[in-house]
Amino acid sequence: MYTFYVPVKLIGGEGAISSHREQFAALGKSCLLVTGRHSAKASGAFQNVTDALESQGISWQVYDAIGENPLLESCREAGRMAQACGADFVVGIGGGSPMDAAKAVAALAGNPELPQEELFACRWEKEPLPIVLVGTTSGTGSEVSPTSVLTCPDGRKRSITHPALFAAVAFGDPRYTYTMSWSSTVSTGLDALSHAVEGYFSPKSSKITDGFAEMAIPVLWKHLYALWKGEELTETMHRELYEASLWAGYVLASNGTSFPHPFGYFLTEQFQVPHGRACTTFMPAFFDWVSQKAPKKAGKVLELCGCSGEVFRQVTGELSDTGWISMTEEEIQALRPRFTGLKHYGNVPGGYDADRALDVYKKLFLKTAEK
Repeated sequence: MYTFYVPVKLIGGEGAISSHREQFAALGKSCLLVTGRHSAKASGAFQNVTDALESQGISWQVYDAIGENPLLESCREAGRMAQACGADFVVGIGGGSPMDAAKAVAALAGNPELPQEELFACRWEKEPLPIVLVGTTSGTGSEVSPTSVLTCPDGRKRSITHPALFAAVAFGDPRYTYTMSWSSTVSTGLDALSHAVEGYFSPKSSKITDGFAEMAIPVLWKHLYALWKGEELTETMHRELYEASLWAGYVLASNGTSFPHPFGYFLTEQFQVPHGRACTTFMPAFFDWVSQKAPKKAGKVLELCGCSGEVFRQVTGELSDTGWISMTEEEIQALRPRFTGLKHYGNVPGGYDADRALDVYKKLFLKTAEK
């Protein structure tokens, strides 16, 4: 038995917004645009969206204070803004952070003072506004997932997942990724690879999600390997990475992630490691584990990548670039409560536990502390 439910109308390809601008009109007459400070405008996506809105007689306002690892309080502020301007829908433009934020803003627009725990439990009084997502990076898969990852006032990252947070429409124009830097391209590409590989080994996997993962993995690996070798970024790379990130996004939306993601959250919070690099830091340990528990599938991953397990571990480890992190034994042991009983442990063959999590942290970071 399996379930596959990803009810997002995805319109992909160059010029997707200008050629389907009527999609906005179906959602209302007023909207709030949720963006960061830079990428939405630099990529050309912001201009394309506002041109489309104005052509349909739709009024809009913009909230552009979303940073990396979006803050819950920023989303609350934007939710109040959406409510004040009478927005009928929310448009998120940017990478994973603005798109994740847009989902939270859609939920908070009708419930701006909803207590934090009620929000994360999805116990809202008014349903979220319809959401439109426009991606500008090639990796997060947020365009097609119902999950919003936010940073709470205590500095911890937490996620909301609910079917009401699926986008009504997602526009996937790969041209918006052409302005990405080498560093951002690597980090988001690693994130997409994590989605595909982690989801591939999930107990929830099916032939449908395996098909998406098996399409995504070789494309993502091909270009990440080329970047690891020092090749120049090209528009073809950007375009193919973006398309593969959407395939990986379908795996993410259906199967969720495994332990590399929550392990990576700590690196982002404590050491400001970009999300994709932080998660993939734990890919070698994850792959060691699944190679024991699901050797046939692990072999298939290596076949898709056309490399050995040693090369797979080396490239993902070196692209993650977190070898500089140093932690003491006491600091690692203090993480035990955080890594105890994670729901992600059930999303990997054979399960996992906090003892193994701390062993991984020691192997990666204690050795540098002792030099």
